[in-house]
Amino acid sequence: MVRREMSTEQVQRWVVTVLIFAVTAFPLGALTAAVVTMADDRRSSAAVLVVMMAVIGMLSLGACRLVHRRSPVSVVLLLGVIPAAVVAAIAF
Repeated sequence: MVRREMSTEQVQRWVVTVLIFAVTAFPLGALTAAVVTMADDRRSSAAVLVVMMAVIGMLSLGACRLVHRRSPVSVVLLLGVIPAAVVAAIAF
């Protein structure tokens, strides 16, 4: 396998990308726990939290695209909705 050399700037971008995902994973996990516990009692509040999860996921991917100097507006942003869709399928 041929390994490609990465510049310091590329490594820094990937480190920041991993940090963005790690930092956004914590609120998504907390919101998941909140949605699952309140889905039976307060459905409207749980639905709002699911929407917040989708927004956080999309913002996370947009930030990662900005770090890599790409346009933040892309079809790839829809992948940020996946965690919210999974939680919605489980909770509702």
